[in-house]
Amino acid sequence: MRFALATGGMAGLVLAAFLALGDGLFQTSTLAVLIDVSYVPGLEGLPSVVELLIHLLVSVVVAFFMMYFYPRIRGERRIKYLLYWLLVFAAAYLPFSLLSVAAMSWAAFFLWLLGHLLYTLMIAVQVERQR
Repeated sequence: MRFALATGGMAGLVLAAFLALGDGLFQTSTLAVLIDVSYVPGLEGLPSVVELLIHLLVSVVVAFFMMYFYPRIRGERRIKYLLYWLLVFAAAYLPFSLLSVAAMSWAAFFLWLLGHLLYTLMIAVQVERQR
């Protein structure tokens, strides 16, 4: 569990930093999509730091499940597994963008996808090193 906590927390921080950097470079709002929880009843108006902590908690939970179900057999099965996770992250962009009322664009979508590819690869590398 500590491994998932450390890996998920670090990967979540790197993802947030990557999206923040991309937002600054490409004038997108992907970080807002990532951390915004104002659409959840009772969580409106939270400071950004608290929203980031909620994101990190979700990141730890996702990392735990990614690591728990990570295939033990090497090769194509692992690549497919990671691509399925990336597909889930890609599909999550539209509803979270609509919920957070962020401006959607192809640049923002590709930045989101690239950031989550980085997130997925960070977790995969840590799992491979652990085994």
